[in-house]
Amino acid sequence: MSAGTIERRPTIALPTTSDPELWTDDEKALLDAAGLVVRKKGKAPEAAPRPTVVAFLAHCQRTGLDPIARQIYAIERGGKWGIQVSIDGFRLVAERSRQYAGQKPVEWTADGTTWTDVWVAEGAPLAARATVLRRDFDEPLVAVARFASYVQLIDEYEGSYDNRRKTGRKVPGDMWARMPEVMIAKVAEALALRKAFPMELSGLYAEEEMDQALNADAAPQTPRAAAPTLEPGTRSAQRDPLPSAVTEASGEVTTPADPAEPSTATSEPVAGEDDPLRPTPEELAEWGGQS
Repeated sequence: MSAGTIERRPTIALPTTSDPELWTDDEKALLDAAGLVVRKKGKAPEAAPRPTVVAFLAHCQRTGLDPIARQIYAIERGGKWGIQVSIDGFRLVAERSRQYAGQKPVEWTADGTTWTDVWVAEGAPLAARATVLRRDFDEPLVAVARFASYVQLIDEYEGSYDNRRKTGRKVPGDMWARMPEVMIAKVAEALALRKAFPMELSGLYAEEEMDQALNADAAPQTPRAAAPTLEPGTRSAQRDPLPSAVTEASGEVTTPADPAEPSTATSEPVAGEDDPLRPTPEELAEWGGQS
């Protein structure tokens, strides 16, 4: 190399195609680091499905977030793939908009009435509140996240390490138990930032928002309470009736002898796993875990 010549090193970047056959070794390694490969004991590494890869590359291009800095990454939960953004990624997207004017201190409450910007209690707060400011908005944007709506619940075990058994109770996951105020504050901030910058952050969620989706996946499907008949065209009216129904008086499940006959049940059928109108994990996160 002659004097004055600048050595150019190859640039490692995300692939421009979703076809794995066209990826270089560096591109494969980058997507692996971004969470698009799952490794399970005793099984060969498994890549994310192509639609997830396409969506991930599109989100990276749209937001300019860096997967190596863990600003954006893919994650597989119980066989379902999702794309998530760290709270730092949320803040960076907001800052790049040039309309971000900062935030007010996050606040917590134990009763829904009195709010404090320092949480010193041993237990978890009832809720957290985040306030985001935009230069082109007259009023701040506020979001409140209830702890009970977002906390991740896992099975509780008792006994020695070699003889562990479930107690039948659910308890907060490790991070939600150790720093509950930090976790729920991240949820509130993500909600507020997405409210303030919907164009840039629509469809993107923080991991702390999605932790509760595992609760919904693990919970048994129980019949809903009786609901009034809805007009055609509404969300519930679009669902195909299921063969079984629940009677309001006894709560017993009955199956009409002839599906063509009108059912005497008064409750709304329970949405099945394949129901296209069943709330998605993202919707559950947006609604605070309420289905």
